[in-house]
Amino acid sequence: MIKSSPQPSIVIMDWLYPLSGFVVGALVGLTGMGGGSLMTPLLILLFGVHPLTAVGTDLLFAAATKTAGTAIHSKNSNVAWRVADSWLPDPSPRRC
Repeated sequence: MIKSSPQPSIVIMDWLYPLSGFVVGALVGLTGMGGGSLMTPLLILLFGVHPLTAVGTDLLFAAATKTAGTAIHSKNSNVAWRVADSWLPDPSPRRC
């Protein structure tokens, strides 16, 4: 008895995911608007991702990229830390 080998399965790519990424990336590049404010509603409304997952993913990605950006710019001496420190709230009590 000759056993036939299974046919290779063909994977069809859903072009909606990369297309939406391209559109969001282009809009972010043109407007400077944050990608999370565009991609999070798309994930929820278009792709059916649970809102908590979409928002949590956006926050995790934003935290990682901002931390990496701060580290790289700090290493290259592109951060004016005196100015950055002046934006922090002053913990000492002051009289009005």
